[in-house]
Order: sequence, then structure tokens, then C-alpha cells
Amino acid sequence: MTGAATLLVVLRQPERLALLSPPEQEFLLRLARRVGMLGPLHHGLERAGLLATLPAPIRDGLEGGRVVADSRERSILWEVDRLERAFFGTRLPVILLKGAAYAALGLPLARGRLMADIDILLPRADLPLAERELRKHGWLTATTDPYDQHYYREWMHELPPMRHCHRPTELDIHHAILPRTGRLQPDSALLLQEAIPLPGRPEVWTLAPVDMVLHAVVQLFHDSDFGANALRDLLDLDGLLRHYGPTPGFGDRLWARSRALHLTAPLHAALYFLQRFCQTPVPEHARPGWLMRGLITLAMLPDHPDPRRDGMPVRLARWCLYVRSHWLRMPPGLLLTHLTRKGLRRWRQHVWHRRGV
Repeated sequence: MTGAATLLVVLRQPERLALLSPPEQEFLLRLARRVGMLGPLHHGLERAGLLATLPAPIRDGLEGGRVVADSRERSILWEVDRLERAFFGTRLPVILLKGAAYAALGLPLARGRLMADIDILLPRADLPLAERELRKHGWLTATTDPYDQHYYREWMHELPPMRHCHRPTELDIHHAILPRTGRLQPDSALLLQEAIPLPGRPEVWTLAPVDMVLHAVVQLFHDSDFGANALRDLLDLDGLLRHYGPTPGFGDRLWARSRALHLTAPLHAALYFLQRFCQTPVPEHARPGWLMRGLITLAMLPDHPDPRRDGMPVRLARWCLYVRSHWLRMPPGLLLTHLTRKGLRRWRQHVWHRRGV
């Protein structure tokens, strides 16, 4: 069993960690740190009452991961409060996406989840108003490069990232869940119509549960290059389906919604890999083609915390999925232009670095 497979088993069954030798436990800790899973692993062991049975170095490492994750969660929730304040007096709601939404809802999957930024969804027509209000409260666009500005504003599903002038938190403002130039174009109006306010906080909203699942699906199985956060994103999906899946009629609503948003293909892929990697209880689904099964199986789960030890097949699979993610994101002509500019920019940065500029 690979290290990543063992990590998935231990996350589901924390008592299995006690069966590992100290070197295996230390290796698992390194792997969990690399993929951002120290916090969830700590919470699972704590619920099972097993922390005290672990060697002190392992216990301390897990505790450190939990402290960092809990601090990030408090910071994110505080920033949500600041966004609510920034939009006060406007007609703009704060519609949270991904990690911020999971934390605000208090979902079990948010416990120990390592969060990096805040993602919100707004109607495209409201983006100028949102930017003006956020600038008044210290949020600034993180990039001023003209090409980057054009790339985000004309082609992507979000504005250029914003960062507060006094705080390191990054804010991504979406008007859709997939790029405007992409192969799939889910109707954002349908998502906005079904958004749900948080209890007692009428200005803070989240997507409906089925839409949260589908957003997580497309982020990983359509728009992703299966980078460092792939395992975390897969576990997000597992947590969402374990939490909402038992609700009567949820599976039927999920399939109906995927058809309305034209997302049945990525949903089939997600359900297959959730069952394969996480043993998630999922409805019947179709298997992806053999090539996608092989590539994602290699790229999803890192075999070693040292990326140099992943091996050529893993690196090749990730490169293929990186190319695929861009191919799905842009038509060929635009993709060629974009990748050429990115390549030239990286080459110039490399030259400047070597010259000490």
C-alpha cells in the first residue's frame, strides 16, 4: 500500500495509525504535511481518543498542524465579517464558495482544513460596484500587469485576485464557476437563484448543497491540473457527500442539477474516483475512459513527500492533466497565445534571476 493510500485509510480509520511502526508514522506525518492534511488527521485522532497513545514527536507535529489550520480558519471567518461590513448598505450579498463556505456552515469537513484564501460569487453586473466598495476598505488588486488584467477580466470566471493592504488574506471574486472561454458554461444565474443565507446572517450566503458539490466537482475534475491541493479537494467532495448525501432525495436532485448545468460528465468522473479512493457511498455512475483513469490515478495521490521521488510516470501524468486543464479552459488559438506569453515571461524571469536583476 502506498503512503498516500495509507493516509486515506488512516483519515477514515484513525485507529489504523497505531498499527504502523514509528518510521511509518513519521513518514505519514511528512506526507500529511505536504498535502495539507495534518489538521484533519489530528481531529480524527482526537475524536477517537488516540492522540495520547502516539510518540511525542508525532503528537507535537499533528498539534502544530491543527494550530495552524485553526488559526487560518479564524482568520478566514474574520475576513468574512470584514466583507460583510464592506458591502453593508449595498445590495451585494457575500456568497461564499469552497473553504470559507464550509467553515461558515460549520461542516465536519472544515475541521482542520487548511484554508488559504476566500472565494465569493457575485453577478457579473455587480463586479464594478463590489470592486469600488472593497477598495474603500483596503482591498487592492494583487497584479497590475496589463495582460494579467485582460486575462482575468475578459477570459476567466473571476476578477484578478485582491489582497488587503494590511493583511495577507487573498480574495477571489467569481462571477461563474468555470472560465468564460471554457468548454463547459454552467449558468451562474441558476446558482445565484438557489443560494441560501446563513441562519441569522442575511448578508452572508452559500450555494445550495447540490451546487456546492457540483462546484467542487468541476474544480477538481474539469478545471484542475491535479496539483498540490488535489487530495484535499477530493476529501472535500467526500465530506460533502457524506454530510449531505443521506438527505432524502439528495442523489436525485444532484443528478437533475448536473443535467441543468451540463455537468454530468465531470460528476460521473468524480463519483468513480471518490468510490475508488475514499469508499464514499455514491449513486451509480459511469466509469471514465481508461486513459483518464490511469492519469488521475497516478496524479491524484503523491507517493512520496519528496517531489523528486514521485518518478517519471507521475510527473508525466501531471503534465498531461495540466495540458488538459488548459485545453478545456480555452479554444486552441487563445490557448497557444496564452501559453506562449507565459513561456516568454518565465524565460525572462529566469534570465533576470541569473543576471541578479
